[in-house]
Amino acid sequence: MNTASTKTFRRILALLLTLLMTVSLAACGGNNDGDKPAGSSGSQGGDTQTPDDGAAQGGQLAAEQVLNLKLIDLKLLDVNDVRNANEFQVLTEIQEGLFRTFTNEEGTDVVENAGCTSYDVSEDGLTYTFHLRKECVWSDGVPVTAQHYVDSWMRLIDPEEAFSYAFLATGIEGAEAYYNGEGSAEDVAIELIDDLTFSCTLTVPDAAFIKKVGMVCFYPVRKDLIDAAKAADADWTNDYTLHVYNGPFYISDRVLDNSMTLKKNETYWNADSVTLTQINMQVIDEASTAAQLMESQQLDVLTLTDVEYVAQWQPLVDNGTFTHIQTTPASVTYLVIDQHPAANGGPSGLMGSEKCRLALSLAFDREEYNLMFYEGLYTPAYALVPFGMTVGDTEFRSKVPAKLEEYQANLSDPDYLKNLFEEGMKEAGVSGTAADASLTVFAYTPTVLTSNQLEWYKQQVESKIGCTVNIEVYPDSSTWVAARNEYKYDFYVMGWNGDFNDPMTFMELFVTDNGYAKFMGGFSDSEYDELVRRAGSSQDDAERLQLFAEAENILLEKGGVIPLYYPQNQMYHQSYISGLSFPMFGAEYEFSRAQIMEH
Repeated sequence: MNTASTKTFRRILALLLTLLMTVSLAACGGNNDGDKPAGSSGSQGGDTQTPDDGAAQGGQLAAEQVLNLKLIDLKLLDVNDVRNANEFQVLTEIQEGLFRTFTNEEGTDVVENAGCTSYDVSEDGLTYTFHLRKECVWSDGVPVTAQHYVDSWMRLIDPEEAFSYAFLATGIEGAEAYYNGEGSAEDVAIELIDDLTFSCTLTVPDAAFIKKVGMVCFYPVRKDLIDAAKAADADWTNDYTLHVYNGPFYISDRVLDNSMTLKKNETYWNADSVTLTQINMQVIDEASTAAQLMESQQLDVLTLTDVEYVAQWQPLVDNGTFTHIQTTPASVTYLVIDQHPAANGGPSGLMGSEKCRLALSLAFDREEYNLMFYEGLYTPAYALVPFGMTVGDTEFRSKVPAKLEEYQANLSDPDYLKNLFEEGMKEAGVSGTAADASLTVFAYTPTVLTSNQLEWYKQQVESKIGCTVNIEVYPDSSTWVAARNEYKYDFYVMGWNGDFNDPMTFMELFVTDNGYAKFMGGFSDSEYDELVRRAGSSQDDAERLQLFAEAENILLEKGGVIPLYYPQNQMYHQSYISGLSFPMFGAEYEFSRAQIMEH
């Protein structure tokens, strides 16, 4: 196939795969379109069941029910302050909120009642009332109550805490004013009704609200323990011994930056469905080491970061040693560009220029990147929102062309990017030519793969624009974070996994002063902000799709972010593991129903 037909084929393939993975809400007020609660004027109830595939096939359980996993160690254990995929993974298993997500035999997300048994939605779509499960208790025997949810939601929007995910709750009446320091906590429309019931009222209907409140940041908390830890000047954020747990497992041991052990939580309301007794998690830096541990059965589940093993492990899949699960997540990897006003254009002084940013965005050959580093298994990204994200029943990418593709014809002119960059330099008040400019990309403790990628970024920019690119490597994450916060970069690599099935989960990241703005480069545009705001409050799917499309085009045309690729997860597990789920949203994999079969 020629380049054009290959791109088309990959996009069609990615679309088909992601449509197969589209989320559906079940049992707790949802239906297959995933956007409008079923029977919203009345109570919803009941629970779905995920089949125990190993037992269903007549297999016998192994005597030892211990799962071995790779760990990327957590910076925090605070559900309200959750930020990263590794934190979502662990916190989802040791704590529990209103819902829990599994996948069915077709690989589709199924959201089950967990902390709630049902919820009601008022006829005007503004008030949500949640009815909690009376069997839920914390690991210290204290019942989980509605007060614990109210405390969590109020803490999430506490301006003194400044949690990154607070923006997800600001649609609640009074919440935004309270978070911005312009209102009081008493004016926030989150109401405790009784020990097992609470409600909240929105300022305007939100088509994605029920998808949001199932997230980790909305899980209940024990304010009494948080307050006690603060009074004792203890590290509640990251000291597991200060926490109690209401999920399927609890942390029994932890060695920072090395390992973590989870054990079955016998006080969990649904403990009878949990077969695993222990999960051993260890930090493994190199992909080759993790692969060797999988091959020797010292790891039971692994998501590949080095896709060369896809071909190498095919014989192990064919002979039944490994099970291969390929999923197309709601995820995009991109380059963050330093646009914070305080940064003054980054070290180069040029990243405040829209033309310089756009030239940088267009300099990267995404097709080459995919082939060189990911064996052609990923999908090159010419826009922000990934395939598979829906607005109502409509798949967003099937209706909205990728804006950056429109510029590809210009690249036939070898001087186009250099000229565009130098126009940006003049507008930024920086004298000289592209050859006089120097950009900085940075990373910390890179692997062999990421080191090669950094060199590729450098080669692409230097050969196509003509400026110099400096690679800065920091010894650890803390020094890198300090450098990021001091704006010592022009661009760096980041990715985002969607939190719920709506383009909003990507678009709101770039709204001015969003809780994640400091991680996203600080893009700010009033027209973009207004379009996203209108999309958030509209109840018309066609209008929402159009508003999101217009906003995304602004973000891309102004070089607010540089999308690189949409990944495909290459997941492997030992074939003696059954009952694993691989949700499109939430934790990368859900193992609370997993079982170890005889082998």
